[in-house]
Amino acid sequence: MTIILGDGLLGSSVIGLSGWDYVSRSRDGFNINKTKKLNSLLPKSTKTIINLIANTDTYSTDIDAMFQTNYRAVVNLVDFCNEKDIKLVHFSTDYVYEKSVSNAKETDRAIPTTPYAMSKLLADEYIIKHSKNYLILRGAQKVDPFPYESAFTNLIGNFDYPDTIAEIVISMVINGATGVYNIGTPTKSMFDLAKRSNRNVKAAVAPDHFPKDVTMDLTKMEEFLKDRYEND
Repeated sequence: MTIILGDGLLGSSVIGLSGWDYVSRSRDGFNINKTKKLNSLLPKSTKTIINLIANTDTYSTDIDAMFQTNYRAVVNLVDFCNEKDIKLVHFSTDYVYEKSVSNAKETDRAIPTTPYAMSKLLADEYIIKHSKNYLILRGAQKVDPFPYESAFTNLIGNFDYPDTIAEIVISMVINGATGVYNIGTPTKSMFDLAKRSNRNVKAAVAPDHFPKDVTMDLTKMEEFLKDRYEND
């Protein structure tokens, strides 16, 4: 049995598309920082946990709270999954890659530039070093419909809306992927993505200090899913 942790932006999409059960703060009073409570919330038949809980407020000044949720809680979750012989699927972020590097590969050196990115990278590194059975997915999803009046035409990446990213997450889990994977859809500008859900969005240009190319190399993901579908 697969259990999802979290029912937020991406979690809700994965739940809706997969039909998998979930544990969340809103429904179950679950706090990711109190992992021991999972004992009473998870069915004994649980074989996989998908962690979609994160503090994604990249502008937050409460750095300790961010590290508590994004790193320390994941450390406890790894230990819990190891003890229970449960596979851990963890949704990370493209923010872990150095923003001056385009088309980043999973093997590229990660140089986070924000506290949020650092908290996510530390969690990734702990999982890689200590988890007995894991899958790390690095990607980015945006609010649907696009909520802002304007979008950058010169910001490109592999981001997409939650339902689309959720479909990839589900496919990777169902097909038994392990290790670290970049996930996403073909490169597009933020403006092009925004126009898909908000026809009235206006074109804008990102300021000089803003990263312009946050693309990732998706070859590993594409080859994995292609091989699985060809064998079906």
